Amino acid sequence: MKKKYHKTVRKCPMCGSNDLYFESGGIAGYVYHCNNCDYIGAFVVEEEIEWEEDVNEKHHRRFGRKK
Repeated sequence: MKKKYHKTVRKCPMCGSNDLYFESGGIAGYVYHCNNCDYIGAFVVEEEIEWEEDVNEKHHRRFGRKK
C-alpha cells in the first residue's frame, strides 16, 4: 500500500537553495539567512513537495525487519 506525504520547504529567493536557517524574529517578523549565497531577509519561497512511499517498506525499515 502506498501513502502520499506532503511537506513544505523554504527556499532562498536568490539562488533557490533550501539551506536556510532562521536568524531572528520578533515583532517585525522572521529573518532567514541562506548558507549558499548569504541572502538575509524575510522573503522566502515556500514550496510544497509530495512523495509516495510504500507503507510496508517504511515499517520494515523502522523496525529492522527484512521482507
